[in-house]
Amino acid sequence: MEPGSVESESKVREKQECRAELRERFLWAMTSLVGQRATVVMQDNVSVAGVYRGMDKDVLSVHMQDLRTPASNQPYAMLRLPDCYSFTFEL
Repeated sequence: MEPGSVESESKVREKQECRAELRERFLWAMTSLVGQRATVVMQDNVSVAGVYRGMDKDVLSVHMQDLRTPASNQPYAMLRLPDCYSFTFEL
């Protein structure tokens, strides 16, 4: 093996470990917020509010309970994350 390849392998491994740690921290943070009230600003500055119940494994949708929208109230709803601009949690 060339000396440069050993160094690059260790850098790749270090970056992978860093990404894994950041992902784990993100998942712990999102898990700790389950059950908290949240306000979500969506496209066209539409605000909805409800209880955060979780997120799918691909981080593409958020599951909400007692969602209040300007048009109606929904006992359960799934919001697409690409449609959401921001989340504010009541802690």
